[in-house]
Amino acid sequence: MRKLRSLLCLVLTLALLGSLGVCFAAEKDYSGYEYYVALGDSIANGIGENNVENKYMNRTPGAYPERIAQAIGAYWSQLGCGGMRTVELRACLEDDYVMPDEYANNFTRAKVDEIRHYYKPAIAAADLITLNIGANDVATYALLKAKAALADAGVSLSVINSATEDAADDAGALSNLLGLAKKLGGIAGAVNAAVEGLAVGYARFVENWDAIIGDIYALNPDVTLVVAGFYNPFNQLKISDSSLLELGRAADGIIYAVNLQMQMGSKYANRYTYVDITGIQSMAAKFGDSLLDDGFFSAVELDVHPSNEGQAEIAQRFLAKLPEKSGPGFPFRDVAQARWSYPYVKALYDQDVVNGMEAGLFQPEGPLTRGQLVTLLGRMAKVNVKNYVNCKFADVDPGSYYAPYVEWARQQGVVQGVGDDLFRPETIATREQLAVITANYVRAQNGKLTPVNPAATFTDQGSISPWARGAVPMLQRAGVLSGYPDGLFRPQNPVTREEACKILCEGILY
Repeated sequence: MRKLRSLLCLVLTLALLGSLGVCFAAEKDYSGYEYYVALGDSIANGIGENNVENKYMNRTPGAYPERIAQAIGAYWSQLGCGGMRTVELRACLEDDYVMPDEYANNFTRAKVDEIRHYYKPAIAAADLITLNIGANDVATYALLKAKAALADAGVSLSVINSATEDAADDAGALSNLLGLAKKLGGIAGAVNAAVEGLAVGYARFVENWDAIIGDIYALNPDVTLVVAGFYNPFNQLKISDSSLLELGRAADGIIYAVNLQMQMGSKYANRYTYVDITGIQSMAAKFGDSLLDDGFFSAVELDVHPSNEGQAEIAQRFLAKLPEKSGPGFPFRDVAQARWSYPYVKALYDQDVVNGMEAGLFQPEGPLTRGQLVTLLGRMAKVNVKNYVNCKFADVDPGSYYAPYVEWARQQGVVQGVGDDLFRPETIATREQLAVITANYVRAQNGKLTPVNPAATFTDQGSISPWARGAVPMLQRAGVLSGYPDGLFRPQNPVTREEACKILCEGILY
């Protein structure tokens, strides 16, 4: 606790030195940013004056991600979710991460499982990622402490819950709860308890921050990552008109501590770009300045979020810090950024795994041969083709591009051929063949496939070849393979090039 007090004293002193100024270059080259992913909570989601109804990955007009995307001319993938904390984002990125029980709220593990499949592909393919996360981590414990203080003061649990259940996130719920405390005359006790909870939330944030940043860089080592600090929406909000204590100032110490952690304390601080967003206009600042102001709590779900002017200011500060990026872009004109397979194809293109079929075309719906499949795996494994010059399969032309990769795969136990020393490299790969070869690759590379789904029984389970009946359910439980909407797996169907990219990314790259 002494260390925390010392840190808070330090950051409060630094805060007196002033905030960073905003400056803009006359012109910047952003042509290298083609695919932009926004990660974060309700601020990235755009909850505020426009009051989005769907708080999960909603594209909100006027939100700072939209403004950034328009300014740099990039396709925008919105993965910000109202209420998201570091625990939920970490759970979306780590298959074996277990969310702590004390974080249980409307953002349940079931909700995480529903949306998590969007995150890894988008992050792996992104040229630019912006991240704002953690405010709800801090607010969670402040909320829990404030609830306990009101309960100890004799307020019924039903009254407490009714005051918080409709909030967009924990920060909004805390605002509602303080409004209730004010009406009941218990504001001082609730505020003191909330401040105690802020310190606990800070510790949780620090615990998860580096894990999340590490996950992002593991998926995409070369991505441009720009992170936003915290701001205080209540920094001018007083308990009463005559009070010398500004309610929001009670949170300043933790906010500056978190910002300092992002700026200097993280082991990744020298890799990402930090953006200061202190002082932006919030809904609270725009529409109310005192807990005695009845109008302030007329829109309590929105009060902690930026106003439209605040969202515009956040975008400007991001753009002022955004590094220039130029260079050749994604070349395949037949894989649009809005196409479902774009993140998978781009992730493999960025790693020099896929090259396309001809200039400017990938042919995503075209079939994939067995020779092409093994070539993709060999490139993912960074195979030195000079070490595999004599292929043992009789039907593999030694001069073919895939010959060394096929021999590598044979030696590693990734493929076994089809009998009689044959491999049939020009035959179209089937879905069950892809499952077996992918599972063999993971095993040969000492990897693992973590189960994340319950076992499914396909309606054509009996048509899966005996040699594939182990690999297919293994990849299905790992979330790599799925059936068709009609419940069929169609194991002998040919694999398309874009389907193979998805399966190789989810089974191996991620």
